[in-house]
Amino acid sequence: RPASISELAERALDNLWDERKELKYYLRLAEKYRKDGKEFAAAGDHENAFVSFARAATLVLDKLPMHRDYKTVLNDKHRHNLGLV
Repeated sequence: RPASISELAERALDNLWDERKELKYYLRLAEKYRKDGKEFAAAGDHENAFVSFARAATLVLDKLPMHRDYKTVLNDKHRHNLGLV
């Protein structure tokens, strides 16, 4: 049976965040998840596409703004652009 939305969402959050890692690591990771999501969607793998897009969105919208270096490494323009992803 296909996974439920809540199961996919839970999978998306599994081992997603370690506050000790650098901000740039998570910026690259969010971009990787976005690209992976596009590839999965193009291949018709909707479950993995959902998980990848959810991971990218969670990092960019929820986790990165809480990172200790968010306000120092990124300028106002970069932070604004992240909100548009």
